[in-house]
Amino acid sequence: MQKIIMLFCMAGILYTSCTPKPQPHALFIEDNSVEVHFGRQMSKSLLDSIRVVVGLKGISLSYPQMEYDGELLSKLEINVQIAGQGGTAMTNFVYRGRPFGFRVIELKSYQPILALGELDKRSKKN
Repeated sequence: MQKIIMLFCMAGILYTSCTPKPQPHALFIEDNSVEVHFGRQMSKSLLDSIRVVVGLKGISLSYPQMEYDGELLSKLEINVQIAGQGGTAMTNFVYRGRPFGFRVIELKSYQPILALGELDKRSKKN
């Protein structure tokens, strides 16, 4: 019986240690790229500040829908526009191992590259 209990305890520890933890919000701005990861602990004033900062790089960012559960962001819809292209993405912050946000690379080119929604890992070049 003790072996069975110990086995369940070990399985629980292994499961919780391997479960991906939600990442905090992040903002990466470089000469030719911008990347934003949204997180649950973002206030409305922080979201507005990010909108202003990315606007200086020529990116139009809006939040058509945002809902809070107390002080935690529980639902967010983003709309991103740059150089005639754009898109919309929404999250309920169910973390699946990848951050939610957007990435724009080749900002200075005629046709920048836009990724929106659940993002792949950030490459070393950006």
